[in-house]
Amino acid sequence: MYKLDSQELKGLREMIINTSTKKLNEYRKLNETELGAPFVFLGDSMIEYFNLNTYLPGIDALNRGIAGATSPFILFKLNMILGNLEPNHIYISIGSNDLVLHEATVQKAVENIKVLLKELTNRYPEAHITYLSTTPVVSVKSKLYKKIYIAGRENHELKTINEQVKIYADLNQLGFINLFDALLDLDGYLDETYTMDGIHLNPKGYMVYASIIKEKLKSMIECSSE
Repeated sequence: MYKLDSQELKGLREMIINTSTKKLNEYRKLNETELGAPFVFLGDSMIEYFNLNTYLPGIDALNRGIAGATSPFILFKLNMILGNLEPNHIYISIGSNDLVLHEATVQKAVENIKVLLKELTNRYPEAHITYLSTTPVVSVKSKLYKKIYIAGRENHELKTINEQVKIYADLNQLGFINLFDALLDLDGYLDETYTMDGIHLNPKGYMVYASIIKEKLKSMIECSSE
């Protein structure tokens, strides 16, 4: 497996500390004035870069994503991220960065996610909580491969995280949305047409990402109205 060396990892961590601190302060201020919304999207860069107005128009939702976030980070900063918001639905994408920034094993990453999901369940017992699966990365042979973003994570690990979290979600009556498979190419890697840097999604990728979420939202709304 390709991994970041100690200096590269230190640099990445420092960069994320700076960017996440700014984002936390932004959310803290927003939470003082925003009245809230029934839907909140929480998590890492997959959420921060997910323009809800563009890809989920008509859904009353707030974005509380933080690029570089790990499960422990969200857990420890939950008060700042969500403040006094009382969402009815929480969609969370997290776990991939645990493999890199905490150098976690797959099992440790899964445990981190479970702890966070349990805390969300305890804090928001009336909310419907849905885990958004990790998404794939491109092959190391791809021209789009960027070590600083991708090294330390492999698709078989990301897929195992999804499988283990789904088991937990099913046992605990939590939602789970598989976004991983729809983004793959024929060789089992992130389709290069869906990304600009080998891991983050471009508009075409987010169209696929959003379409799957919209289908789940549609079925949920239909079920609740019956």
